[in-house]
Amino acid sequence: MVNSNRLELIPEVMRALALEYDWPDAFAKEKAILPLVQANRYCGLYSTKVGLQFQIITHDRNLFVQCQQQPPLQFFPTSELEFFAKAVNTNICFEQDETGNVTAMILNQTGVTSLRQQANQHIRAEKQKGE
Repeated sequence: MVNSNRLELIPEVMRALALEYDWPDAFAKEKAILPLVQANRYCGLYSTKVGLQFQIITHDRNLFVQCQQQPPLQFFPTSELEFFAKAVNTNICFEQDETGNVTAMILNQTGVTSLRQQANQHIRAEKQKGE
């Protein structure tokens, strides 16, 4: 069963063993989701130096990030400036100036190897003026 080219089976086997034998710390801890206050302060177009663009939008007081032509991905707040996605292993952190205006965002995608040789992908995008 494990002697195949389909490596995605191994995590499922490990998950089943962890559940059966009640292994502590086998699963990632559930992140606490905070209510999103002032969701519109994050909205706008963010661009990297190489031209990659991210659109931050809100819908029903929920935050979504859309990159290029990809569908919007929902992010959940864990603090005033830190958010994570449930669908993928990605989080974002916003930067603000001394007056509290959001000026940039840093996207961290763990385990991405197709974009670069490194195991982690950090992308910093600055908020565009007038957004």
